[in-house]
Amino acid sequence: MAIGLFKNALLVTMNPIREVLRGDLLVRDDRIAGINRAGQQNVGGKIDHTLDASRWAILPGFIQTHIHLCQTLFRNQAEDLALLNWLRQRIWPFEAAHDAASMRASARLGIAELLAGGTTTILDMGSARHYDVVFDELQKWGLRATGGKCMIDTGAGVPPGLLEKTAGSLQESQQLYKTWHSAANGRLRYAFAPRFALSCTERLLREVGTMARDLGCMIHTHAAETAAEEEILLQEKKYRSIDFFRELGIAGSHCCFAHGVQVNADEITSLAQDRTAITHCPSSNAKLASGIAPILQMRQAGVRLGIGVDGAACNNHLDIFSEMRLAGLLQKLQHGATALSAQAIVEMATIDGARCLNWDAEIGSLEIGKKADLVAINLDAPHAYPLNRENIYAQIVYAAKNSDVRLTMVDGRVCYENGEISKMDIKATLAAAELEWKKLLQRAQITG
Repeated sequence: MAIGLFKNALLVTMNPIREVLRGDLLVRDDRIAGINRAGQQNVGGKIDHTLDASRWAILPGFIQTHIHLCQTLFRNQAEDLALLNWLRQRIWPFEAAHDAASMRASARLGIAELLAGGTTTILDMGSARHYDVVFDELQKWGLRATGGKCMIDTGAGVPPGLLEKTAGSLQESQQLYKTWHSAANGRLRYAFAPRFALSCTERLLREVGTMARDLGCMIHTHAAETAAEEEILLQEKKYRSIDFFRELGIAGSHCCFAHGVQVNADEITSLAQDRTAITHCPSSNAKLASGIAPILQMRQAGVRLGIGVDGAACNNHLDIFSEMRLAGLLQKLQHGATALSAQAIVEMATIDGARCLNWDAEIGSLEIGKKADLVAINLDAPHAYPLNRENIYAQIVYAAKNSDVRLTMVDGRVCYENGEISKMDIKATLAAAELEWKKLLQRAQITG
């Protein structure tokens, strides 16, 4: 779509004044070139494609700030376990059994699901090996991503296939940065991704803090996810995870921590002061019985907040719509019916997510000059009627479904439209996933 026009759509812009309007949106190459209210004269010049969008709401593409594409292949295979047992008994052995082919199948399956559900940008944490393959798949299918290999050089229960030498982990991360940072027309960025405090030496974490600052890239890790994790850290390090990372130089606007379930009032204050971002993953936190993150308190304190599904191994899908819905319901259950408005949730999934990634100058809202990353959602369905024209945000969070997505565009390229991923054979993707899962399970040799 070199030059394309979406005609007469309901445009949910997420711009600074949160404008919602009926009108036309013009895409030229990889940018939004025009936004006109209905009845205004269209931007002149030749238009290659015109789409009747009168039954659609068009939003900036959804941004998920915590994903594990490497775990898509483990869907439905790690049930009824709390986090540390879930890792030690299932996830780490599975990840250790990945080869390049199974990693490719896992990444491709996840990318297909994300694009079909309207997600255009992710912050991804890989496994310890084969992250070149993940970037290759991201490059091929058009998803925008910041991501990095998992770094893990210590920890109880870590299998030999995942455990790295500190120097080797740092060296491989640097090489991935050199190869992939700013690749694919700037659509791909690298992030250092130490797994979590219990699986990384202090040396590794200090080096990561220094390297990320020197290179100008992000750090992505898990923090304050479970009470058990915090208790172990207190016993072994005399710190809880937020302060532990901060002490080692991992804090600031280039850092995004997944979960934050266990953060206390003092830690919320330091997160806001440092501008360290937190990703809310309500389904994962509920399924692993980790708890409910204090999102309302963090938002009121000014902590930068995104939202993400985590991974298919603990969710068990990658559906941003159900994640937004649960995020709202859980905060209302804890704090009352007026807590966390639907607009606030859509902000977390769009413009606030972009801010967590320091990408908000380019994505996260429909504004002229920004990247043409957008999602078109069908409003013409029984489960969506009658339409709430006064609060379209509630319509999106509580009534819309991922099956309502009709089109997903990234960088001006239509990546998904009406059930099809551009140039992807879905049947072949599913068959490869099934085959590689069976091979991986044999390699993992998990019993019980």
